[in-house]
Formats: sequence, structure tokens, C-alpha cells
Amino acid sequence: MCYNGGAFFENKGPRLISFTGMDGDLVEEIFKRGQELGLGMHIYTEDQVYGYQLTQEEIDFCQGRADFAALPGGDLTALRASGARFAKILYVDTDFPRLKKLRKDLADFEKVSEMSFSSNRYLEFNPPKVNKGTGLKKLCQELGYQLDETMAIGDSFNDLAMIKAAGTGVGVANVSPEMRADCDKITEKTFDQGAVAEAIGRWVLPDYE
Repeated sequence: MCYNGGAFFENKGPRLISFTGMDGDLVEEIFKRGQELGLGMHIYTEDQVYGYQLTQEEIDFCQGRADFAALPGGDLTALRASGARFAKILYVDTDFPRLKKLRKDLADFEKVSEMSFSSNRYLEFNPPKVNKGTGLKKLCQELGYQLDETMAIGDSFNDLAMIKAAGTGVGVANVSPEMRADCDKITEKTFDQGAVAEAIGRWVLPDYE
């Protein structure tokens, strides 16, 4: 499940199962607003992530997570002309309190997109009603499982819908404080320390040796 639930891939192949694209005009509007605000941005298409005005610190932070391509022409004109399908777009700001204030200032986008925070440095925009919670429901339908048979593990606000939708919602040790009350379980370890293995060992396979 990729792009906060916007796309599903089968690892074998890989094979794209489904893709929910974001309206190009909306992406353009969000992009231009980001330019006016002087923000760095990630622009995700179906198969590529493009970086705009990213600092070296941001590039280093994403090392091993994303390989950025140069945005052709410095804007979205060439991408849109090529027929690229947009998955999501996000703003970058390491000042998280400022980012949270920015979301309030961009309330007009709440009506036309699914907005969320991640990594305490990103404000993400997805197509309407596309989030990890709806994505988990769709995945269950695809695989023939019930939601109460699932466990979801996360740390950031873009994981919240998934944590609330799952049968067992798990926050890692360093989960955002505002999310802790919505988690059924909290691990003792962070993701970097092996929280996923801990969660599986404690709440899925407690008798496994």
C-alpha cells in the first residue's frame, strides 16, 4: 500500500492493482501556493518522486527513502503535458508548530483534499478520502480479511486513520503525543529499534519462540 492508500502494488512483478490519482488542477494550485510560501516540496506521480527547492538537509534526511528526480522545467507544465498521473504532493518545513499553523491557514484545501502530517516535517495532500485507513479497508477487501483481523503500526499523523481503523492500532514508543489516546497498544521500542518485531511478538505471535 503506497501513497497513504492511493495505490496498491503486488510485490511480484511488481503489479499495480489500483491507483487513485489526484486532480492535476488541484496539484497545480497546491504547488503554486507552496511556491508563494517559499516551501520545498515533494511531488509524487505514479512511479516517480520529484523534488522542488529541497535543502541538502532534506535530501540527506530522505536518503534511502526516496530518490528524487529533477522537476522538468522547474514547474508542473512538462509533467502535466506528458500525462503523468499525480499521487500526492507535500510541503516540507522542519518547524512543526509553524507547519501546523500553516494547515489552519490552508483550510480551503481541507475541503478538496485529504491533508495530514508526517515525520513532524511534512504537510501532505492526497486525493479526497484517500488515507491509510480507507486504504487498509480496501486492502482487506482485496485479500478477503476483516478489519478486526488486522493490526496497524505507526508513529505519525498520516498513520492515525489506519491505527483507528485496524482491529488493533499500535503506536510505537515515539508516536506523536497527540495520537497516544487513539492507540490500543504502545510499543516499548521505536521503529528504528525494532517496534514492528516487538508488536508482532507481543500481540500477534506471543507463543512464538
